[in-house]
Amino acid sequence: MSISSKIDYLNYKSNVIYIGSSKNLRKRVANYSGNKLKNVRLNNFINNHDVLARFYLTENHILVEKNLLKGFKNIYGELPKANSLGG
Repeated sequence: MSISSKIDYLNYKSNVIYIGSSKNLRKRVANYSGNKLKNVRLNNFINNHDVLARFYLTENHILVEKNLLKGFKNIYGELPKANSLGG
């Protein structure tokens, strides 16, 4: 997920705020728009910014998420702001 403005990370700026994966994208996006979102950091972004959800269809969604998080951390010096653990 991303926002229109870039935010500071350790090494560079990026508009990416969250990287995740799901077997059922429709349910996952519906969960983000509900009142029961447990991820407080992501909830703050959703409430205060226009958020864009980007997706990539794959059979190996868990591996792709892991690789995206690892690559993001290697380039930007930390995980996206709304990610807590790193997949």
